[in-house]
Amino acid sequence: MQAGDVLVIKNKKFVVQSIRASHPDHCSVVATWSGRTYLVRVFMDPEEFAKAMADYKQLKHAGINMAKICFHDDPAHIIAFDYFPEEDCLSVLAKGPMDDRYFEALFALYRFARFSKVGLDWQPQNFMLRGNQMFYLPTKWQKLTDENVLEKAGLRTWFLGQEGLALLKRKGFDTSSLPSLSELEVNKEVVLKTVRYW
Repeated sequence: MQAGDVLVIKNKKFVVQSIRASHPDHCSVVATWSGRTYLVRVFMDPEEFAKAMADYKQLKHAGINMAKICFHDDPAHIIAFDYFPEEDCLSVLAKGPMDDRYFEALFALYRFARFSKVGLDWQPQNFMLRGNQMFYLPTKWQKLTDENVLEKAGLRTWFLGQEGLALLKRKGFDTSSLPSLSELEVNKEVVLKTVRYW
């Protein structure tokens, strides 16, 4: 798939503008239809499409902020979501430490996840701040356990310590000009944010 390709969703012709991400089970593209921009996911496997639809419903029921499904085509295994132009939180972290409004919004979303016993993929590339609300970008989730709570399964990647810098490098960001926090400093930040916002 490439820019200029046409995807048909319920007889509507969406024109691909760019490829957002390519995964083994689906491809995410930015596409337009009728003067509006959408994030479109094309699934290679019908079971993965069905799971994405079911997961979306479960997360919405749990109160997790997500991009709204605008159109879906079951036979073609395609979902068109609202498009958000804001950067994901990992892209924000690549520019320097995130300010407190990101953590306040993240912990507000986490309360809904804890209440509904929903475990998310807590790494920052999966979230985006829109206004003062945190949005979850994927649809994948798992049952919340003691091992996949935010504090144990991803919060450390939201800081410019060993885990956060390693994640940025894996995702292709240049980290050479970024400050680096020691293990002790990251531990302190995790505790401070958790106490303040949880």
